[in-house]
Amino acid sequence: MHIAPLIGPHGLYTVSVWPRSLLGSERVGWQGAYFADVYGAAEGIVDHGHERYCIQRGMHHEERRSLGARSWRSFEMGFSVWTREDEQRFHWRRGGRSQFLFIAPEHVHVLLGDTRPLAALGQQAAARSRTLALLFDALQADLAQGSPAGPLFGESLIAALVAHLSGMEAQAVNRREARACDGAIDLIGARFAEPITLKELADTAGLSMRQFTRAFRQATGRSPYQYVLQRRVDEAKTLIGRGLPLADVAVQCGFTDQSQLNRMFLRHAAVTPGQYRNRLLL
Repeated sequence: MHIAPLIGPHGLYTVSVWPRSLLGSERVGWQGAYFADVYGAAEGIVDHGHERYCIQRGMHHEERRSLGARSWRSFEMGFSVWTREDEQRFHWRRGGRSQFLFIAPEHVHVLLGDTRPLAALGQQAAARSRTLALLFDALQADLAQGSPAGPLFGESLIAALVAHLSGMEAQAVNRREARACDGAIDLIGARFAEPITLKELADTAGLSMRQFTRAFRQATGRSPYQYVLQRRVDEAKTLIGRGLPLADVAVQCGFTDQSQLNRMFLRHAAVTPGQYRNRLLL
């Protein structure tokens, strides 16, 4: 099944006063998902029915009342899950920062390998909220850093999030699944400087995305996105040794710019590209 990127935030939700966008995932090109970090207006109306799953993280205290009602209800900070055909029709006040993750239903089905729905998450589900908070924080941090591994990191986190909400238990990796990752490793070797999606790698291995992420880690000791980043840094070392300008090294290794190269190189090699070059000249 082909899963296209979700283009947002227009078309993903409808509000009377558009929020101020802080961060979005449109540039990274996740398959079947979109992340929005926004700051909502002080007051407004939301009036729509959901066509996709929407995991919403309220990061402020808000008051709401149903359209046509008089009484207001207070909503604390936390997570809620809106499923397909759920309706949000209310007037809000005391708006603030919120984060949204929209996921296409067909993408959920691909990730889970069946048509089970995601569970609705109550606001008081503290243990799950802590896990979701960690996943959302990691998504936000990856996007803020320019997604140095392309879509892989975000898509892997989204797969973990969907599995978490579905209550799916992890299963042991068998030898066939581990060996099936050889083709994905070859694909990364040929295309490490290009954006590669989790689904492309899983399809190459002939596994579901969830099977693939577990099998790949067992086969290589790294997650797919960690493997791609290390491959890019290794190539950067080779190109630096050949004397290429660092800006050219960044482009040829798949980084968005020299600044991103510097950050990732320092993280993986414990020195900056410039320091690495100087060591080679000693």
